[in-house]
Amino acid sequence: MSAGAESAFSRAMWSRLWFRRYGALIRAAWLVDLQYRADITLWLLWGIIEPAVALGIWWSIAGGVDGRVDGYSQLDFARYFFAVALANQLTQSWDAWSIDHWVADGEMNYRLARPVSPVHEAAADNIAYKARTGAVVLLIWLLIAAVWPMARMPIRPGHWLLAAVAMLLGAGIRFFNGFAIGLLAFWTTRATSLIELQMAVAVFLSGQIAPLDLLPSSISAIAHYLWFPYVIAFPVALLTGVGDSESMIVHGFVGQIVWLAVWWLLFRIVWQRGLKRYGAVGG
Repeated sequence: MSAGAESAFSRAMWSRLWFRRYGALIRAAWLVDLQYRADITLWLLWGIIEPAVALGIWWSIAGGVDGRVDGYSQLDFARYFFAVALANQLTQSWDAWSIDHWVADGEMNYRLARPVSPVHEAAADNIAYKARTGAVVLLIWLLIAAVWPMARMPIRPGHWLLAAVAMLLGAGIRFFNGFAIGLLAFWTTRATSLIELQMAVAVFLSGQIAPLDLLPSSISAIAHYLWFPYVIAFPVALLTGVGDSESMIVHGFVGQIVWLAVWWLLFRIVWQRGLKRYGAVGG
């Protein structure tokens, strides 16, 4: 067998091994989630209620000012917040709380003894959870759209595909962001406080409570220098058809890739240094 053939065979075996590992991890995460059906239902409902309340507020405002608010009609708001519900559900991350719990309760010990890094367990948990809840949100959206035209998106399959890729990248950003902050539990007991503060800021700067165009110009300008708009506002713009220009699409994806790389690098740095500290204090 030639060197090239051996290399191709090794890559194929390596890919198959990781595919099987992730399959097992996702199945395990799926079964664990079944034990917390009530909790997951509540989280899912909150993920739907929050944008629904925001839609109700902006719908009322738009209805009282000639049907528009800075160019946004009631139809635009309906599409926007339905897309926010889906994007937020598919990109959200709770890993900071999980890691804080693992470190505080000593559960990190046996996870580190496994042949697969805890980051893969967390990633599989994200996939299992989002596959279930994302499908539910999408189904609810389709049922509402069937009877209420305002909830229907422009039929642009190309933009839908781009939106799916943007949501995947946005999920990666939030995953490594949450993981990196959660790993601060190696040094402090206040790691979850930091992520809660970030979540409060993200409600405004990611576009969850209102389109970024409607925020004061100074706040909107600050948002575009951070990662928040790239996880929700950008995928939503693609899904609703607002992001039509090629420059906007390119800028959005470049921003996502840059911030994904930044948070992955920060995760690696904090992970390596955190493990050294954890081992040094007898974790």
